[in-house]
Amino acid sequence: MAEDGGMRSVSSDVLEDPTYTVSAAPSASSGVGWLRGAVPRFTDGDTHGRRRALVVNVIDRIGAVTDEGTPTRSLLAALGLPADLEADVAAVAISYQPHFPQTEEADLAADRLVAACGGRSEEAAAIVCVLVQAHGATLALIEERRVGSSAPPVPFTRRVSPSGEELVVDLGDAHFGRGTHRCPGEHLALRLADFAPA
Repeated sequence: MAEDGGMRSVSSDVLEDPTYTVSAAPSASSGVGWLRGAVPRFTDGDTHGRRRALVVNVIDRIGAVTDEGTPTRSLLAALGLPADLEADVAAVAISYQPHFPQTEEADLAADRLVAACGGRSEEAAAIVCVLVQAHGATLALIEERRVGSSAPPVPFTRRVSPSGEELVVDLGDAHFGRGTHRCPGEHLALRLADFAPA
C-alpha cells in the first residue's frame, strides 16, 4: 500500500469486497448535489442496484452513434439531446465528485441537464449520469490512446474501509472498475473513442 494525496492507496481487489463501500452523497434539493443523490455512483445495496439498472437501460437504448465532432456531442445526439448541452455536461463533470471544487456554474448546469432529460427523477438522473461520467473518462481514454499509453482513463476511485477510513483505489489493473460498481458503459466509451483521429 502506498500513500496518495495524503490517503492510503489500495489495490482494486477491494472493489469486490462488499465491506468496502462508496461515500454516500448527502441529499440536496437542486444542482450537482441533487444529481449525486439520485445516481448509482454514490450508493450501495438495493438503491445502487435499482439506479444502476436505469443507467444500463439508458445505455442499452442507444442505437447508432455518429461522429458529431466530440465524444460528448456524439453521445448527446445519440440520446436525442441538443448538442449545445455539451458545455453543461463539462461543467457538471468538473464538480461531480464531492472532493472536486464545487461551483454555482456547475449547479446551474446540472439543473439545466436534469430539466432537458425530463425533470427530477431517477430516470432523468440516469441519463445525466451517463453523459457526465462518460465525458471526462472518454476524453482521457482518447488521450491515452493518442500517446500510446495503456494507463486507465480514470486512474483512481475511492472507497471507505470497514473501519471508516477513506481510501484511494488504484485502477491500474481494472480500467473500468470491478465488482458491483464496474462501469456499465465500457463498450459505449470505446465506441465513442473510436471516432477520434488515430
